[in-house]
Amino acid sequence: MEASCPSTAFISPQMAALLTGKTVRTIHNWLDSGVIAGQQLPSSQVPSGVLRQVDLSSLAAKDQHCLLQGFVECVKQADSGDAEALNQVGIYFYWSGDHAIASSFFEAAAKKGHADAMDFLSACYFNGKGVDKNQGLGLRWLGSAAALGHSLAQGKLRALGFEV
Repeated sequence: MEASCPSTAFISPQMAALLTGKTVRTIHNWLDSGVIAGQQLPSSQVPSGVLRQVDLSSLAAKDQHCLLQGFVECVKQADSGDAEALNQVGIYFYWSGDHAIASSFFEAAAKKGHADAMDFLSACYFNGKGVDKNQGLGLRWLGSAAALGHSLAQGKLRALGFEV
């Protein structure tokens, strides 16, 4: 994959907040102060009449990351709500060690019915990675993944003594 941060990749402030672990308000403050770049589009769907978007390359520069083109595309798909892309972004952050950001992406994908994200989210809850340790929620998400046929989740449930 080619390393680049294309200036033509724009994402929502909500996605920018997820990627950075910051609040949407912080993202808007950064946009207002010029810390990161963005664009404004006319929109009748928001009360202000203006839809704000964040330039992904300026966000990457703010966080001192350079994004791979494939990751940029994945983030754009996640921003549109694609469950597989949400899970892939979560995996990226999980293996990068940023479990709080990863768990947010896993939860978003899990709520859309993505079994692999449910399995990862269960591990986050069981181990307290990025979320407060909660065995009940870990078991809930593991069971949901197993019910969708996720073989790893089914094996984990068997190892815990459950019939699957």
